[in-house]
Amino acid sequence: MALSLLLALCAGHVWNTPAEVFRSIFGEGRRTANLISLWRLPRAFTAAVVGALLGTSGAVFQGIFRNPLAEPWLVGSSGGAAVGAVLALLLPWPVSQELVLPVLSFAGALGAAFLVLAMARLSGSLDAATLLLAGIAVGAMLTALRSFLMMTLSTETVSLQVVMSWLMGAIQAPDGARMRLFVALSALVFALSMRMSRALDLLGLGEGVAAAWGLNVRRAVVLGLVLGAAGAALAVSAGGMVAFVGLAAPHIARFLAGTRHARLLPFSALAGAILVTLADALARSLLPPGEIPLGLVTALAGGPFFLAILAGRHRRAGWAGSW
Repeated sequence: MALSLLLALCAGHVWNTPAEVFRSIFGEGRRTANLISLWRLPRAFTAAVVGALLGTSGAVFQGIFRNPLAEPWLVGSSGGAAVGAVLALLLPWPVSQELVLPVLSFAGALGAAFLVLAMARLSGSLDAATLLLAGIAVGAMLTALRSFLMMTLSTETVSLQVVMSWLMGAIQAPDGARMRLFVALSALVFALSMRMSRALDLLGLGEGVAAAWGLNVRRAVVLGLVLGAAGAALAVSAGGMVAFVGLAAPHIARFLAGTRHARLLPFSALAGAILVTLADALARSLLPPGEIPLGLVTALAGGPFFLAILAGRHRRAGWAGSW
């Protein structure tokens, strides 16, 4: 994490050496110091928090659905959060947009997660195929709804280019009180997720076994959906649509820390933070003076990762069937 943050502070339209970064931290070289302390450092820190939120949210969703393919983007929460965010950005509100954006993002993310869960339960199964089909269906509806809202609500005073660039993934570092609120809410989501670690372990054994151990399954599932949606909403409000990080981070964490959620959750948060920090550093330095949308970088890297997971599951299923 420290190395990824250092790379993020060095990366940009103009690259700086680690020595220049350290000198600027101590106030040497005013122009470089201002560039790093006022722009790169807040953006790198925000990218790390966004990644930690996505990693935590992905681990919670995978525990709730008992499915290693569940993650905010695939189960529709990120798409629902994006619909809420588009409403916040395109409609006039009597209160500050900075307040409306996370609230509507959370409402959209939570509604999408519950809709995917309801569709999967109606089919009588929560296996990988059912979950993916439900997520694809909900995601397609949300994409169409988002496009319709952008087409009908845009005006001469609202730039659709700004909205589109944000939807494709772009870290927007809040400042002052908004940064403190963003960090405080993110820490709350992580802390509550950690308190759910035993419940997530029990849910992994099946709802019947979890209930026999005294777990209120319905309450745990609802709380997990709320926490996963809250994490996705906060991430979308600060980073736009960032795909596949919530899928990849928990898998990396399981390889390093095992399946117990007391260790899996912090490792997932750390893996997500590293992935988004590195992806954002690449996004703003590969094509100077422009920037590549963050969501494109994570999708290009995460798509093959997702296909590799599916191929691995298929090989294991074929091997088991041959026996």
